[in-house]
Amino acid sequence: MTKADNLHKSILIVHTWGIGDMILLTPALRAARKLHPELKITLLVFPHAAALPVKNADYVDEILYGGWKPLELLASIRKLRRQGFHAVFFTTGVTAWKSWLFMQFIKAKHKIGEYNKLKYPGLTDYIQHDLKKCRVHANYELLRAAVDLPDWEAALQKRGELNLATHFSLSEANREWADNYIEAQALGKKPILAIHPGSMARNRFRRWPVTYFATLIEFIKQDFDLNFVVIAGPDEEEEGRYLSKIEGVQVLERTSLGNVAAFISRCQAFVNTDSGLGHIASCFQIPSLTIFGPGDERQTAPFSPKSRVVRLPMDCAPCVRHKTRECNLECLVGLSPQTVYDSLKPILEGCLQ
Repeated sequence: MTKADNLHKSILIVHTWGIGDMILLTPALRAARKLHPELKITLLVFPHAAALPVKNADYVDEILYGGWKPLELLASIRKLRRQGFHAVFFTTGVTAWKSWLFMQFIKAKHKIGEYNKLKYPGLTDYIQHDLKKCRVHANYELLRAAVDLPDWEAALQKRGELNLATHFSLSEANREWADNYIEAQALGKKPILAIHPGSMARNRFRRWPVTYFATLIEFIKQDFDLNFVVIAGPDEEEEGRYLSKIEGVQVLERTSLGNVAAFISRCQAFVNTDSGLGHIASCFQIPSLTIFGPGDERQTAPFSPKSRVVRLPMDCAPCVRHKTRECNLECLVGLSPQTVYDSLKPILEGCLQ
């Protein structure tokens, strides 16, 4: 029996990462739905907020919520053991033994696991984890092990036809909020450059210095007449207050992520430190620049032809998987505002012509 014969059965995908990584899963989901509309896709999401980009999306049939705590895991296993799936896998990058152990309790024809060197027994399909492979590609290969999809190079050639692009599902309420905000703040007369200087608190080591962002804004003001809007979430309020002191800078804060995403979709350009908001910009094809330091742009750069990255080449970077760092983040501190502006300027020239 071929994979195509089993398409009426559902696929379970377990996602344990954040919002940015969820967005990097959406191209594979959209391509699968485009080619196989009868396929049922169920997501088990551990950080509940990570489901936001696909909430109400037409390429996901069911969203369940779980977690790594023992009681949460047991509850998920009890619920899912009653069902049979055509395939089950974790999104790329999860520790191999954790995903392997969980899948032992799930009934599925295809149990698909990533591996580095060791292939854990009891799975049906193995995909080698490649640190140089972008997560969109890696997730696509995991799904391709269960569903008939073109090979990656062929898919890239047909990316428009296959909907092979990142996606964020906005509500009408989100869109209306963004339109009202732009009108209330009188932002409609000039192009908007959105700036996100932060990241999740636990990822502070990824942040470019806020003083550098201030200098970058001054560089931009010399050449472009823009509206500057700094996006500051709960973990970046200090950065927001600092940058708000610059003449002509407004701060967007204390609203939902859905509203923030809708606002980004209305901007003409976007610049950020390595964070999930850069992926949101990619969903709306907003010309953008993401500043990388410890993070690995080979895996987690925004997936869009209009997204660019800038980093300071260093032998020790990327080091995002290191639990401790005995350095002063020279990869970020050494990346000057002038260097970042040199990368951002052609983006602004291209989108503001």
